[in-house]
Amino acid sequence: MRLCAILTLDDLVSAVDELTPLAVTLRRRGEIRLGRPSTVELVAGAGLRIRGDARFTWDAGGLAIPVSLRSWQVLLVPSLAARGHGHVLAFDPVLQSLDFKSVPMFLAARIRAAINDGLAAQKGRLAWDFEKRLSFVWPLPAAVVPGGELRLGPSGGQVTVSENDVRLTLDLQLHIRREGDSAIPSIEGGTSQRTRSVSPP
Repeated sequence: MRLCAILTLDDLVSAVDELTPLAVTLRRRGEIRLGRPSTVELVAGAGLRIRGDARFTWDAGGLAIPVSLRSWQVLLVPSLAARGHGHVLAFDPVLQSLDFKSVPMFLAARIRAAINDGLAAQKGRLAWDFEKRLSFVWPLPAAVVPGGELRLGPSGGQVTVSENDVRLTLDLQLHIRREGDSAIPSIEGGTSQRTRSVSPP
């Protein structure tokens, strides 16, 4: 059994509004904030591209240097990621570009490296736990002994990105668990866990 969940661009724009400003923690240098993006667009086969500007200070040997970015661009790459006994839909940030305004080249390189490291540390943190929302449990009838429950839930799937939406195609399986069982056997004879992720261009 399969279920297709569709996230439209409007859905994703609303999610980005909730996630931003995006705080990027920099090792030994506090954090910077990338404000709400001015542009949010889908890139087919890649992910969600967001773009905006930013202003922050950079600590260089105790000297606070003001830094302005004409623009920053980040690609949020979707994938199914294992978490605990299930999966989540994760959006991992990948830095694509930084356009500095009046910043020395050597300093710009350090800031770029620090932001790259900070974004890499966010991997797996921006996630939607869809299994909690898309799993259903029904108790077995009282006449069934021993008692138990039926569970319908995702067991894996794949993510595809088009210019209009992100589609999460999930494999659903029905399981039965009897009282005292430590595992939930699948009615289909096993759980298929197939995952696929998309990579940035």
